[in-house]
Amino acid sequence: MANELAIRNAYHNYPKNKLEALPYPVSVGIHPWQLQPDFSLQLNQLEKIANQDKVIAIGECGLDRIKGPAMEIQVKAFQQQIEIANQLHKPLILHLVKSYSDMLAHANSIHVPWIVHGFKGNLIEANTLIQKGACLSFGPRLLLNDDLKLIFTSLPITSIYLETDTKPFLISEMYKMAASLRNIETDNLKTAISANFARDFNYNETR
Repeated sequence: MANELAIRNAYHNYPKNKLEALPYPVSVGIHPWQLQPDFSLQLNQLEKIANQDKVIAIGECGLDRIKGPAMEIQVKAFQQQIEIANQLHKPLILHLVKSYSDMLAHANSIHVPWIVHGFKGNLIEANTLIQKGACLSFGPRLLLNDDLKLIFTSLPITSIYLETDTKPFLISEMYKMAASLRNIETDNLKTAISANFARDFNYNETR
């Protein structure tokens, strides 16, 4: 039976001296909702903590056409965070809202694994993102949306992750429902996603 391992999200300004004391791994990034028009200070704060051992991914970062500063600013910040991820060889966790097509223009510049957080798109978008190298993470919306259920069952198991996001769901509920949708045992799904994690992330639970 595979163990459940969760990655929590910590923001770019999380105190450096507290990161290593955390009992779990984190991702750090400049979320589009928090991005300032002049994000130089935010970028500096991110660079100071991104290389810490407990930081195993860069994000959430990305592009949001509904909330956040002008898209030009978001793109510049996103490109900078792609560079940080590439330099540190750490995966990207992406927040994308109404911007899957925008993301495709940046896919070739990403040289690390990248995961689309809370995927809510259609099947064409899902397949296109995967063809460009993405994995897709599904949250509690999967339990409620029939279209998303059909998409989830059609994707290769090597390209999926599960999450709870900020919703009051247990990850065990997500695994149970997701396994039922794919008509496999819950432990088999856990094993498959654990294999995805081992492939994409450099993390040793003993460190």
